[in-house]
Amino acid sequence: MRAHTGRVRCLLVRPPFSDATFYNPREMFRLLGGESAAPPLGLLIAAAYLPESWELRFIDGDLDPIEDADLAWADVLFITGKGPQILPIRALVGRARALGVTTVVGGAGPTLQPDDFRGVGDYVVRGECEPVIEELLADLAAGVSKGVYHRPEGTDLAKYARLPRYDLAELDRYMFVGMSYTRGCPFTCEFCAQIEIFGKPRTRSVEHVLAEHQLLYDLGYRGMIDLGYDNLIGDIGHTTRVLEALAAWNREHHHPFFYSTEATMNLARQPRLLELMRDNDFRYVFMGIESGDEEALAKTKKGQNIAMDPERAVSVLNSYGIVVNTGLILGFDGERPDAADRMLDMVQRTAAFPTLVLPLHALPNTGLSRRLAREGRLFAAFEMTEEERTDTATTGLNFVTARPRVEVLRDLARVLDTLYRPETHYARVARITERLETRYAFVPPPKKLAQLSLAFARIATQMTRDRETAPYFWRALGRALVTNPGALTAVIGQAVMNANYREQARSYVAALERQIAEIEAVGEDRFNREMLAGAAA
Repeated sequence: MRAHTGRVRCLLVRPPFSDATFYNPREMFRLLGGESAAPPLGLLIAAAYLPESWELRFIDGDLDPIEDADLAWADVLFITGKGPQILPIRALVGRARALGVTTVVGGAGPTLQPDDFRGVGDYVVRGECEPVIEELLADLAAGVSKGVYHRPEGTDLAKYARLPRYDLAELDRYMFVGMSYTRGCPFTCEFCAQIEIFGKPRTRSVEHVLAEHQLLYDLGYRGMIDLGYDNLIGDIGHTTRVLEALAAWNREHHHPFFYSTEATMNLARQPRLLELMRDNDFRYVFMGIESGDEEALAKTKKGQNIAMDPERAVSVLNSYGIVVNTGLILGFDGERPDAADRMLDMVQRTAAFPTLVLPLHALPNTGLSRRLAREGRLFAAFEMTEEERTDTATTGLNFVTARPRVEVLRDLARVLDTLYRPETHYARVARITERLETRYAFVPPPKKLAQLSLAFARIATQMTRDRETAPYFWRALGRALVTNPGALTAVIGQAVMNANYREQARSYVAALERQIAEIEAVGEDRFNREMLAGAAA
C-alpha cells in the first residue's frame, strides 16, 4: 500500500441507488424540479477534515455516471453508502483497485453491517468520521492500514465543528440540502438503527448552525434545508435557543430557506417550539407513527407514541402549517389480527402521508436483532442480488414472526394496495386542506420560481393523463384554491408523491404475492426451519 502525501487527488463518491427502491424515487424528484433527494452529508462533512493540500472532486452516482476516467484521476477514493448499496460499493472498489486507487469506505453500511463490509475497502470507517479522521489520515500518509477505524463514543460536536464542504456539490440539482444540527435520540425503539449509529442526543452550537446557514446563503443556495438529522427535539431547551437565533437570522436575510425535519410525536406537546418552527417556515416533519396497535408499540419500546392520540398530534402540527409524513411497519410482536385495519383507519384519521410502508426488518446490530437472536428467531444474514430490491420493502421479516408470516404479508399487501388509491389519498388531502394553517415566509427567487412553474406544468400534464386520478386531483386543487390557498403547495406535492408511491406499491404487492405463494408451497413451519438452519450454519 503506497503512502499518500503532498498534493493527493481525492475523489469522493456516492454510488447510485437501484431504480427499484424507496431511497431515491427519481421520477418523483424530476416532476418536482430536482434530480435527487440531497447530497450525502456525511461525505461532505468528512471532506471538511481532509488536508488543504489535497485536491478534491465529488461525484454523486445518483446524478452522474462514475467513469473509469474519474477513478483513474484519483489517488484516493472515498465512498459512502448504506447496507443495501454493498453491491455497487464492491463494484466501485474493484474498479478502483484495478486502477491502483486506494479506497476508503464509510457510512451507515459499514457501521451497521461490519462483517459484510470488512475488507470491502482498503480502509473501512465505522460510525462517525470525526473521532478517527486524524488516525486515518496519518495511516494514509504512512501507507499502512488498520483495516477498520472505529471509536464507539459519540463525537463531541463542539470540538468537531468544521463546516461541510457544500461547495463540492451542485446544490441546485437536489430537492433539499441536509444539515446535521443534531445527532442521536433519547429514545430506545428497539428496531431503530439511528440510535445504534449516533447514540444519545448531541447538538451543534447556535453559532455553528448560523455559520452553516451563512455558508449556504453565500454559495447562492435558496430552498429547503432538512434540519436534523435525527430527532429535532432530543434536547428541547437547546433546540429552542437555536430556533430563536435562526428566526432572527432568517428575518435579517429575508427568509432564503424553508425547512423539513424529523421528530417524535412529542413535538405536538411543545407549543413554543411549534411557534418558532412556524416563524422559521418549517413545512414538513417526518414522524414515525409506525402502527395503530398500542400493544405492538409498547413491545417495541415506542411508548412515546402511546401517550398522545396520533390524530390529535398530526392535527396540532397542521395548525402550525406543518405537513406530516410518516412511516408504517407491520410485523411487530404484539400485533393483533386486525393490525392492518387499525393502520388504515389511523392513517385516514391523521391524514399523514405514508412515505414508508414496510415489513419489520431486524437491521444488524439493533436491539431488535439482538433480542431475536437470543430468542432463536433471527434468520440467516443474506445479501440482495442486483435483480432484487435494494430496500426492506420486500425483504423484511427476517425472523420468525409472532403472527403467521403469510398473514402479515397479506396485510402488508392490502395496506399498500389501499393507501395510495386516488379515492383514499384525496380523502386525506381534503382533511389537510381543512386543517393546514400556513404562514409561509420563503419566497422563491426568480430562477427557482421558473423551475417551479415548469415543474407544475409537468405535474398538471401527467395528472391529467392519468384518467383515474385526474378528477380527484383537479377537484382537490380547486377546493384548496377556493378554501385555503396556503395548502396548494401541499396538495400538489402530495399528488406527485402519491402517484409515485402508487406505482411502487403495485410492484411491491406483486413481489409480496410471489413470496406468499413460495411460503405456501413449502409450508410456513418448513420455511422457518430452513431459514433458521441457515442462521445456525
